[in-house]
Amino acid sequence: MNTLRLAVLAVVFGLSGCGLAQPEYKPIEPFVAPSTTPSDTPSCRLFDPADLTEYGFYNGYANASSCFWLSRDSGPLQVTLREKVTPEQFLAKPKGLKTSPITIGSHSGVLAENSGGTGTCSVVLTHSEGVAAAEMLTEAGGKACKACEVARAVMTVIEPKLT
Repeated sequence: MNTLRLAVLAVVFGLSGCGLAQPEYKPIEPFVAPSTTPSDTPSCRLFDPADLTEYGFYNGYANASSCFWLSRDSGPLQVTLREKVTPEQFLAKPKGLKTSPITIGSHSGVLAENSGGTGTCSVVLTHSEGVAAAEMLTEAGGKACKACEVARAVMTVIEPKLT
């Protein structure tokens, strides 16, 4: 008797179109490697990884206001341009943030240890249109001093290009 009921239910579901729903098939998109320096983004044009080969920057990619590079030795780097803001407005206020004034070339700004969390560092310089920042997003071992060394070196390369 149970077999007959199961057969009737199978026919009813089959005829009503209420079978098991199949997930939609979506082909996997092929991986496209990012370019080394996306030339269409102003923040990417400020820094050429070839200028600081000792840090091994590679695989640059960008969004509207920032350019990112990975590094073999020092962690990811983010270079950002923001208009009409001060360094204090640009920087988040995470726990452990330690700031000090800095001057590189003819531009002044802020060196911010732990700007993106423990072991990160930003150098944020003012220029005529706003700020330019170099931030080491992470650093192996959580040492902000190493991250600040790299951020300062990157900003030294960038600073002559600021207006």
